[in-house]
Amino acid sequence: MLEPHRSYRIVPSVAARQRVLIVDDDNAHLRALGRLLKRYKDRIELTVVDNGIDALIQVGVARPHLVLLDVFMPGLDGLEVCRRLKANPETAGVEVILTSAGMTPELEAEALAAGASRAVGKPYDVTAILDELAASVVAPTVAAPVAIAVSEPGPTRRAADVLVDVLADAGVDVLFGLPGGPISPVHDALLDSDVRVVTTRHESGALFAAAGYAHTTGNLGVAVVTSGPGVMNSMTGLASAWCDGLPLLLLVGEAPRPLHGKGVLQDGSAYGLNIVGMASHITKLAAEIPAANQLPHLLKRAIATARSGRRGPVLLTLPMDVTTAQIAPPRVAGVVHVDVAVPSAMLDDVAALFATATRPLILAGSGVRGGDAPARLRRVAERLGCPVATTPKGKGVFSEAHPLALGVMGLGGHPSVRAYLDGGVDLLVAIGTSLGDLSTDGFSPALQGVGAFVHVDIDARQIGKSYAPTHAVVAPAEDFLGGLETRLRSTGRRHRVAPAGGVVRHELAPSLSRTTIAPDQALRELQQLLPADTIVTVDSGEHFLFATHYLRMTHPDAWVVMTGLGSMGQSIGAAIGAQLGHPDRTVAAICGDGCFAMNAFEVATAVAERLPIRVFVFDDQRLGMVENGHETVYGRRPHYPITMDVTALAAGLGAATVRIDQPGQLAQHAALLRDHPGPVVVDVLVDPDVRLPKKDRMGAFAPKDPPSQSRVVN
Repeated sequence: MLEPHRSYRIVPSVAARQRVLIVDDDNAHLRALGRLLKRYKDRIELTVVDNGIDALIQVGVARPHLVLLDVFMPGLDGLEVCRRLKANPETAGVEVILTSAGMTPELEAEALAAGASRAVGKPYDVTAILDELAASVVAPTVAAPVAIAVSEPGPTRRAADVLVDVLADAGVDVLFGLPGGPISPVHDALLDSDVRVVTTRHESGALFAAAGYAHTTGNLGVAVVTSGPGVMNSMTGLASAWCDGLPLLLLVGEAPRPLHGKGVLQDGSAYGLNIVGMASHITKLAAEIPAANQLPHLLKRAIATARSGRRGPVLLTLPMDVTTAQIAPPRVAGVVHVDVAVPSAMLDDVAALFATATRPLILAGSGVRGGDAPARLRRVAERLGCPVATTPKGKGVFSEAHPLALGVMGLGGHPSVRAYLDGGVDLLVAIGTSLGDLSTDGFSPALQGVGAFVHVDIDARQIGKSYAPTHAVVAPAEDFLGGLETRLRSTGRRHRVAPAGGVVRHELAPSLSRTTIAPDQALRELQQLLPADTIVTVDSGEHFLFATHYLRMTHPDAWVVMTGLGSMGQSIGAAIGAQLGHPDRTVAAICGDGCFAMNAFEVATAVAERLPIRVFVFDDQRLGMVENGHETVYGRRPHYPITMDVTALAAGLGAATVRIDQPGQLAQHAALLRDHPGPVVVDVLVDPDVRLPKKDRMGAFAPKDPPSQSRVVN
């Protein structure tokens, strides 16, 4: 069976393969096509997607000669996709055949009017279509979004050197990883380049550092690892980037192709570990470079794929005989961006909904982070007088000091959001969020009970996954907000009464212990000492709840969490990547002692690279969130102790260290935190008995009735 979002490239040595894009979500039809296409294994490079938005993207990425496009598709229907392809000068030349199981003369006429070369009913005779294609002109008709590589006469160069040049041309100035035999040609080539190579202490640290770099800069994060255990150690970070939509490129050294399947050490090919197959479920693209002369344009294609649409990770394996081969340096064309415009009628509808709503709410997710989206969100909210809440991952995209801010909804969220929802909402506009359980209080029915529900996301597959919107917009948040702002300029400013007091936080009792500090108190003191634009990377654990709740974020690019996978141990690596991306800003990692135990040795990476990150270890001597969750579900409490001397370990790795266990102590070390040129690790002994209120869902909280002891904490 053919599977959507997979590329089927067979016998790559053929000089003039036909590139075909099939856009269909009919599994039975795809199974039948898969059987028929076996006869074309020497001539076809096939890509399959299952929705209209991805079709637009893949026309740029895959450079097809032919698109077989089903009329009835989610996201955008086939007719609209065809119209947009034909309206774009860069894609107007591609042949489009529209297909439908219910083809009628009227639908055929509409398809031809949209620009299709023909319209056929399903099941169609794919063999006749492809035989006809094979006899046609084979030159690409679409300007490449990646590159048409043209070998030019001249001296040859090692493929690994050309690879490094392509990375540099793509704006890569730093990469992370660990060396090893199969990847050594790339590391040798890097010795002659200006790209900074950060050698981490573990491959997972490299992936998390690349993720932190991508998260805070919006640029491509790059990691380079060797085969076997090197790439296996990378899988958690790769999956994390996949879940959080971060543009990462993972380059993996591989055993030489002539040795594949012969029992060679660390064989990652399809005859060994099958790294490409393993990674195909957690990447936008996973492939082995099949020949040295294809490396430049396939690398460019992978980079474009990571950056396009809903961003995400890509993986390329590099057989050693490929990276050491000599090739003629190619000329690489630029990137063609496919413009997916927000439908004008939809923007009019949303503007009209705001005009009549009396209690609207905007819920902003992490998709609002980056570019001009946060500024556009602020201007739209101010023009409408509309309150704004954020998801846990989107915290900070709307300043929590703004009078229209309600705070965070979901895990670690604020009772001010719940109070506003309980007061009734007649319009909810969710922008740049998948509306997962951590963002919705465990799929709270309160969101579905609103009046009109507009869901905006760049990924059509997120629409309707957990809630049924009344209006769906598949578009980048920045484009949607820009279009909405334009519509609103022609209307008068709507003054609504903002919710009284803005963000409301729980006021917890102080710790009764003489040897520990309450986590909320520690966070308040921490924030008083750090600059307002400090980038904070937060790990997974009980400390995440407190940081989400008590830190006040006012800068849209300062909050770094990876809640998609919820991996422990990612914050220090992420801080390293963020610091390299922002050398002039303070970067602080907040983790638990359990998280620190997993990736503490990345502190040594920060020492070696002279990076002044600050690491705050919220140390409760246990796996606190796991214990608390177990007690909530099962009514009894296990004990999972974490016993280590955090300061001794950090000092042994070369960091400056501090231990605090009482209020006021952190301020005594203000000069060290401000001036020390390398990493500082602060062991914060927190009281495990001070906890935030919880809802029914394990770990989530945001009570329906804000407790009487709550007060505004700005």
